Amino acid sequence: MPNWIRLDDDQVVETTDTDPKGRFHPDLKWTKAAVSVQAGMVKQADGSFAFPEPAPENVISATLTSATPLTKLAFMNRFTMEELAAIYTAAKTEVMVEVFLDKLKLAEHVDITDPQTIAGLQALAASGLLTEARVQEVLR
Repeated sequence: MPNWIRLDDDQVVETTDTDPKGRFHPDLKWTKAAVSVQAGMVKQADGSFAFPEPAPENVISATLTSATPLTKLAFMNRFTMEELAAIYTAAKTEVMVEVFLDKLKLAEHVDITDPQTIAGLQALAASGLLTEARVQEVLR
């Protein structure tokens, strides 16, 4: 069974066993890979794929309580309406906020342990749209 993967910064962000040609926006680049390659794996220097090493205990991912992927709605429901309004307003002028929302729209689910999810939320905090405490709450 063929396997196609989509990479973002050498991390497998999506897989499909159906030929993606013509099914997705042309900007999304797909590559054939071994069936054993799964979402979350990282491309190694030798071209192989492996899951990243667990993060040290003192980093943010150690405080996460659930590794179960969330639906996009469940993830969005973790924000207050006021926070969402501020985020969507900021997306009109801040490209990185718009990118975060666009990636959320394209995602099949949201993994709160994914480094990109964590980085996106931290970027929202850096923009003043969330406090660090709220980032921690959203990730729980």
